[in-house]
Amino acid sequence: MKDFKLNFKRHFFSGLLVVVPVAITFWILEAIFLALDNILRPILEPQLGYWPLGLGIVFAFAFVWLIGLMASNFFVSRFLKMGESFVYKIPIAKVVYSAVKQILETFARNEKQSFKRVVLVEYPSPGIWSVGFVNGETSIPGHDEKKLNILIFASLNPSSGYFILVPESKTIPLNISVEDGLKWTVSGGIVKPGKIL
Repeated sequence: MKDFKLNFKRHFFSGLLVVVPVAITFWILEAIFLALDNILRPILEPQLGYWPLGLGIVFAFAFVWLIGLMASNFFVSRFLKMGESFVYKIPIAKVVYSAVKQILETFARNEKQSFKRVVLVEYPSPGIWSVGFVNGETSIPGHDEKKLNILIFASLNPSSGYFILVPESKTIPLNISVEDGLKWTVSGGIVKPGKIL
């Protein structure tokens, strides 16, 4: 019975990590679709003589694409950051927005920008091990052994954490994917990746 509860809890939270970001994304797109539909339909329907099925969805995706295009502009980007800072001042909105943004940014990275692998590193003190994500290597003059660039995220709040340089011999490589490592870290250990070594 205890094992059943643990497995149920683990799979439930694993499901939440997948479902919640997707549901919020579709909810946002639906809100944009309805807003554009209410604005554009009274204008375009009399001109066209009918309202093409799915036109609102096309406008919704075009709107999101346009926002992304505008965000690449320096001045518009500054304006969007001002709006973002306002959202961060609202307690509940801050948590939801931050979590969704981090997850979307993680999946939006291409392979060159992604983390290469997951390791264990003895940090912040001897006998205490942390899950780290390797994103490169650094050579330090006077040191023969290369250092790994490792990011250690704070559980339940991956917007914060630590960047450390660690000799490769001082790390233990884990036999899990970066995606499983992120789930393990963000969930605070609730979502276990299975065999890690």
